[in-house]
Amino acid sequence: MADESIEIHTWNAVLQTLKDTFGLPGFRQGQEDIVRSVMMHHDTLAVMPTGSGKSLCYQLPGVVTPGLTLVITPLIALMKDQVDALVRKGVRAAGLNSTMSYAEQQSVYDDVGRGQLKMLFVAPERMRNAQFQAILSHTKIGLVAVDEAHCISQWGHDFRPDYRRIGALRAAMNYPTTIALTATAAPDVQRDIVQQLQLKSPDLHILGFDRLNLRFAVKTFKTPREKLEFVRTFVQSWIQQRCGFERKFPGMGILYASTIKQAEEVGAYLRDHGIRVGIYHAQLTAVMRTRVQEQFMRNEFHCLIATTAFGMGVDKPDIRYVLHLSLSASVEAYTQESGRAGRDRLPAECLLLYTYADVKIQQNFIESASPDLDIYHRILDAFAQASHSDLPQPGSRVAEEDLCRDLRKKDMSKLSVALRKLRARELLEYGPDESWTWRAPCPKNLARELASESRDQKKMTSMRLQNLTKYVFEENCRTKFILDYFGSRESRQIHRCHHCDLCGAMPIRPVQGTPGPFPPEPLHIVLLKLLSTLARGHQKKYAMTAHDLAVTLTGHTTDRPEDAQWRTLSTFGLLGYMDEAEIPILAAVLRDSALITQTPHEAHLALAPAGLAALAARSMRDFPPVIQNFMRLRFPNAVTTGEPWMPGQTDSPSPS
Repeated sequence: MADESIEIHTWNAVLQTLKDTFGLPGFRQGQEDIVRSVMMHHDTLAVMPTGSGKSLCYQLPGVVTPGLTLVITPLIALMKDQVDALVRKGVRAAGLNSTMSYAEQQSVYDDVGRGQLKMLFVAPERMRNAQFQAILSHTKIGLVAVDEAHCISQWGHDFRPDYRRIGALRAAMNYPTTIALTATAAPDVQRDIVQQLQLKSPDLHILGFDRLNLRFAVKTFKTPREKLEFVRTFVQSWIQQRCGFERKFPGMGILYASTIKQAEEVGAYLRDHGIRVGIYHAQLTAVMRTRVQEQFMRNEFHCLIATTAFGMGVDKPDIRYVLHLSLSASVEAYTQESGRAGRDRLPAECLLLYTYADVKIQQNFIESASPDLDIYHRILDAFAQASHSDLPQPGSRVAEEDLCRDLRKKDMSKLSVALRKLRARELLEYGPDESWTWRAPCPKNLARELASESRDQKKMTSMRLQNLTKYVFEENCRTKFILDYFGSRESRQIHRCHHCDLCGAMPIRPVQGTPGPFPPEPLHIVLLKLLSTLARGHQKKYAMTAHDLAVTLTGHTTDRPEDAQWRTLSTFGLLGYMDEAEIPILAAVLRDSALITQTPHEAHLALAPAGLAALAARSMRDFPPVIQNFMRLRFPNAVTTGEPWMPGQTDSPSPS
């Protein structure tokens, strides 16, 4: 029954929009109460875990509420995805971000001015823009939504100074109804969000942290080598290796590494054992990061190894496990990263692997991100000398190499953090000539103020690390620990969750059947069947993706009309013994070796000239060495001899 303080016709409009525009029959747990708060024009803070449906909590009221809904989000990639999804639903939505051309941005401004938009997504840096502020001053704002709201707090794990401007913007707009949302905010951060945004007596909703389909566990190790061998065994257990394995839940996994070095080393080790892995970290070029992310979304890896640079804004529902190869920085970071598992609501595992050395790594990170007074004096003295004054003067310039000269290696990262903080305060500007320019009058006690702030943040981040180590050594229930940490009301209802290792929940694994050779035919025949399927699809003018290829070869079609055509191919079902998830990985290996091609956007596959030539292969020796090595490592128990099968045949051979 609708709340009496909401007019019946208004709430009916909400429910109708939920069904007609968003295509949903009802709310998930907690969403309805949050939507009610917003529709009653209450400022609202919602702390909900990753994957629990935060976007609907502002998108649905935003569509129904008169006026423009302003959404502030730090993730440009996610911004585009949300705008595109809303436009497909018939909602007039647009985004403003730095990747757009001047003409594109002006077009959006024109639409706002003419009242032709219902939802506008912007990055927090847009708060600085004078034109943006002027446009909003003449626009009726019905709702402001602040996503990733923990970024507003210097105590949050992902502090973004530009978020601090939102409170002043709300004041200039006469305090429109505002909803702040985050997946990671402990009570101290929650209080800071309310204060910084100037929320008035906000409704607080902290819920959804008990995700019943996730199994949380911790495993400790004495040595890194012992941990590495466990990772290999764990990942291999998710890869179907023999006939007789039962069908497992679809999907793949993410392995989070604490450093780029660890990601590369674990990746090399798993590849040496026949596991196809993707690696994602901040030192890859933008093109490479995009490519890896696209391959991940297309299931072209057995697993992805990534640093924390990966994950924000990536919505993949079928992640079956998230392994942390070492400690995260905090409970907030760990729950956010783990929460990417099991968004399809099927069982998934969240496993933290721990050695004592992991703590030292995180302590080094904390130290390197904490500029001290000497670092700030170094910067200010350099600009003071450049301006021949006691303090830096506007317009003074210093080359970056001069700031770095004679600086110890361990202090370089501190310098980088200090420069970033000064830039965030709009005191510094970085130029294309690799020099820094001082932009504004310098407060007399600036260095001491910034160094004091740095000490406070260091103390807070150290405390967060200590809380995560408490989670590692928790003895009762891991889910209850997380609920208590975030101050969730669900904690009062739980003593034992029964889906963590401390409550006796068993790991999720494929079930091994009767041992036997796998595949039950020579490896080159497996590849010939795959290549031949693409050849036959091309003859019939079928456009095949890796998924279509898997459906055809395994014979696992659905009731979709488009699946009927695959049954007409003579190779249909010839790899019926193989897990469907394995086919896109094999296709990716062949593509990487230039035997097949793939269109950039539609991801349609076709035989390359080398692939046509490979149709005449009589053994694995006729394939490139990279493919030979991968197949023999991946399938060490394959049948080595058997009746020959060539592309002209329609039946698979009998194993010898």
